[in-house]
Amino acid sequence: MSIAENFYQSTKVKYKKGFEKPPDFSDWPQEWKTIYFKSYPRLPRIFLPKPVKMDFPLGESLIIRRSERDFDGRAINLKDLSQLLFYSAGVTEKKGENWNSSHRPYPSGGARFPLEVYLFSLKGSQELKAGIYHYNVKEHSLEEVLKEDSIREQIYPEAVWQKMMLKAPLLLAISAVFYRNTMKYKERGHRYILFEAGHLGQNIYLSAAALNLKCCGIGGFGDDKLHELLDVDGKGEAVLYSFAIGR
Repeated sequence: MSIAENFYQSTKVKYKKGFEKPPDFSDWPQEWKTIYFKSYPRLPRIFLPKPVKMDFPLGESLIIRRSERDFDGRAINLKDLSQLLFYSAGVTEKKGENWNSSHRPYPSGGARFPLEVYLFSLKGSQELKAGIYHYNVKEHSLEEVLKEDSIREQIYPEAVWQKMMLKAPLLLAISAVFYRNTMKYKERGHRYILFEAGHLGQNIYLSAAALNLKCCGIGGFGDDKLHELLDVDGKGEAVLYSFAIGR
């Protein structure tokens, strides 16, 4: 049996009588009702400009969306980066200070929100130095994981070997913290994580199109090298998807 077949078989759901009636929400363990957020409280942070309404037709974004690989090398300013991250992955609504009621622009099975977004700034600017950043979704800020002028040389070709990385100013990496899903959904939770990565990926594409940015999703990357750079173990948290962004 192939790995794909084994994954499918091991994550199937079998119907049981009474299964159609969900358990009472009040009886759920607290960890099922808690939305978890990753942050690096001791690291320097850059607070992104406040997002503004993106007045661009969805239908137009869908029509012009392309995977584009020809970048001119220019850095992306913080205003556009703020818009891209907020409309792709930001917190769009919450009730008061209750983060467990918060919503984002993409659906998440059981509101587990296992995904994290990291930025590799390959073309430094006065606004954003070259290096690695984590998107703090609660604060709409960037946490400086590593300031490194030579980050492009560490990315290309060992981590991402497509030649577009020679001029792309930005690489987004989408990781998953698996336990946020599997604590509730067991092995089936892995399927939901993959669904969610696709939802978030489409948001990145459509938001980039609305901002007149070029975007290319990348599935072929060196997992171990990205995990090393992000200082994640590749087991409890691992990169699933990446995107080259530029002009």
